[in-house]
Amino acid sequence: MSEPVDTRSRAKLAQAQSLDALGRLAEAAVLYREVLASEPHNGEVLHSLGIATARLGRLQDAAGLIAHAVEILPRNAGMQANLGNVLCGLGRYAEAIVHYDSAVALQPDLAAAYRGRGKALLALDHLDPALANLGKAVRLAPNDPEAHNDLGVALERANRQSDALHFFENAIALQPENAQAHHNRGLIEMAMGRHKEALASIDRALELQPQQPAPHANRGLVLIALGRPAEALASLDRALAIQPGDANHYHARGMALVNLERYAEALASFDHALKLAPGSAPTHLWRGRAYAQLGRLAEALESLDRALALNPLDFEAHLQRGIALARLERNEESLASFEAAVRLDKSSAEALNNRGAVLVRLSRPAEALEDFVNAVRYKPDFADAYTNLGNTQKGLGRYHEALNSFDWALSLRPDDPMAIWSKAVLKLAMGAFRDGWPLYEARLRLDPNRPSQHSADTRWSGSGGSLKGRTLLVYAEQGLGDTLQFCRYILPLEAMGARVVFEVQPVLKKLLGSLPMRGVLVGRGEPLPPFDLHSPLGSLPLAFRTEIGSIPAGAPYLTVSPAAVSRWRERLAALPGLKVGLNWHGNPEAEKRAALQARSFPLSAAAPLARLPKVSFVSLQKGAGAEQLGEVGFGGEITQLTDPSFMGPDEIADETAAIMMGLDLVITADTAVAHLAGALGIPVWVVLQAVPDWRWLIERSDSPWYPTMRLFRQRIAMDWPEVFERVATELAALSARDQGRDAT
Repeated sequence: MSEPVDTRSRAKLAQAQSLDALGRLAEAAVLYREVLASEPHNGEVLHSLGIATARLGRLQDAAGLIAHAVEILPRNAGMQANLGNVLCGLGRYAEAIVHYDSAVALQPDLAAAYRGRGKALLALDHLDPALANLGKAVRLAPNDPEAHNDLGVALERANRQSDALHFFENAIALQPENAQAHHNRGLIEMAMGRHKEALASIDRALELQPQQPAPHANRGLVLIALGRPAEALASLDRALAIQPGDANHYHARGMALVNLERYAEALASFDHALKLAPGSAPTHLWRGRAYAQLGRLAEALESLDRALALNPLDFEAHLQRGIALARLERNEESLASFEAAVRLDKSSAEALNNRGAVLVRLSRPAEALEDFVNAVRYKPDFADAYTNLGNTQKGLGRYHEALNSFDWALSLRPDDPMAIWSKAVLKLAMGAFRDGWPLYEARLRLDPNRPSQHSADTRWSGSGGSLKGRTLLVYAEQGLGDTLQFCRYILPLEAMGARVVFEVQPVLKKLLGSLPMRGVLVGRGEPLPPFDLHSPLGSLPLAFRTEIGSIPAGAPYLTVSPAAVSRWRERLAALPGLKVGLNWHGNPEAEKRAALQARSFPLSAAAPLARLPKVSFVSLQKGAGAEQLGEVGFGGEITQLTDPSFMGPDEIADETAAIMMGLDLVITADTAVAHLAGALGIPVWVVLQAVPDWRWLIERSDSPWYPTMRLFRQRIAMDWPEVFERVATELAALSARDQGRDAT
């Protein structure tokens, strides 16, 4: 038992208790110690000093004092419970539970003991017994706001968010000034996606306790979710000013900076967080995202791989790794990452959409289609997935379904340039030029890094008064094939009285000098003369309201120097039989963008042509793809007249075009060579995918753009052997007719 307190000590004890009640803990502690100097075995005073010491933050000392008090008064349930509380504060939860058990055994209705035991069990991840103890604490002390708050915390841990919110509301109703309960309510609201309500709750917590770092940090996270990253950054900086060594605050600060597109600063913040907590998988993940945004993809992958080493089941890390690998065109590895992400979350529309996009790159459209269908099923407002679905349906020849998907995408995001462009090229492919050309303008918005250099005020679009006497700049803004196809519109512009300045790719300038125009031809990058109006070349079909029956300038509209033609004809004369030019590979970058409408064919697919007698083949292949000539068994049957690595304006005008003028036929993939042959009026056969580029329309074997062109389409996607057997049959017949004419 405790020793009696003498009169003098009793006065000091009373004074100490008064100071304690006023919160003057340090002064109270001095007086408690003076009492203990004369009464060292007074358990009550030891207990009071221990509680004051704990409130002063000296938990280790407090534990010793209260433990001594419990030795003296072992049957005091309140002391047992308080010793448990201090041990919990020291993280010694298992020891604390022993004392809570003693308290409950001594006083079965002691709510504080159940509450403390519940919190200790929760810290040890014994969730069900923690809930049972905290629930009993609330039943025993229904007016204790802290008991309601603690039960709410346990319920949140059990993912019972609605129940947790109920008890936080109870705590606030019982004690409106309970900052912790307001903060906890905000965290639940944030987890439930109710970010505006969460912000209000956390702001209330900060009004009550403005110096607590956690509410400032969580306020930052809520503001990030609300799309207010600048305010979030200010809140996180405030949290760090209060608690500068917290890795979580640096991590969240990095997130805010990523959302502000300040990626280099974000990296610095993540690096600081990792110095404090090197094993944080989320920080490695976000660091990888920041590297990816800076285009530093190898470093992004390193960070993402580290995140996955720390947490192999991290869905987001697999997803972001797949995105980085896709950007590196490591498609098989990217697919594996997206498949891992889908295994972790089968209903993730984002993972399904990304996996589908890689499957398209890998020419697996049927599998991609299923992913896009599921993506929009799980996320019906996913405009990008609808666009991808439409493009895949188009690639499978399901045109009307594709149109429906593009319309869905545009109903969700009416101004989306990719969806508009996708619908445009499908409409044009279907021959619906009137609908397609206005949508085709979306191409000008697809490359954010190439804004127009010219004022919108002087843009000519086919209306706005006469062109007579006015100077109109027309500039080529797409590929070489587009320029060769659309340069025919220069002559109708001049017929309207315009003085045309035609800006073209430098490699085409010499060839396009043969266009019978009166105006000025300039290469891109050369100084431009003054002009009144301007128009992109690809917008002229819209300006002229072109329909299939009103395409201008029948071929030929380009010519080649007679001297160059004569020079190459002399060399071609030595080749026996029908002279056929062969071109099989286009611009590699265009191939990547084309995906399911890839335009090239492998030279090996043309093997049936090499079997034909009395046909001489001449390679027209330049640059990428020319190496295939040495990789096929029939490469020796194809004559290479020029250096395939020599490319440029002189080469196009004086070599390729001049050689083509001496040939009987050109057989080509969908490349600029097809347009060049068509513009020169040379017989040309174009070998196409089952679903080719829009300009070749659907199902036709001829082209309204080029009278001398014939189209050979795959009947089954990727079935090159079948289409080349048809080409070989037709070529054999053409050769036989040619031989018959020679015999006659």
